[in-house]
Amino acid sequence: MSTIFLSIWTYFWIFSSKIFLDMNDDASLFWETVKKEIKRQNTTQEWVAMNSGISFNTFQGWISKGIFPRVNEAIRIAGSLNTSVEYLVNGAIQNNKKPIEIICQQLPKIQENLDSIKEAIKQLQ
Repeated sequence: MSTIFLSIWTYFWIFSSKIFLDMNDDASLFWETVKKEIKRQNTTQEWVAMNSGISFNTFQGWISKGIFPRVNEAIRIAGSLNTSVEYLVNGAIQNNKKPIEIICQQLPKIQENLDSIKEAIKQLQ
């Protein structure tokens, strides 16, 4: 993945999580969906953690404490389960076209915010 895509994805992730979703509910739904997928695929939390490059103790700790993983870790967990982060976050299979359209509509605002952040960093230097 390109750095620009990850930056846009990270911004979108933070924006949607903080504005549209309650983080505790979001983390709970994420882990419930992960556990459901693990059971459906007849695999184990240990396998998903190992395949995602996350220590099993960390993985279990996140689940038990309801801690939402960082974006890059959520992407790796979704990849291990051969599904999307969107599915793990909202528990529903979606047509990828709609989220892509939403992101494309928000790109000008995202770019504006990134430019503002870039300008603020320049002023701090």
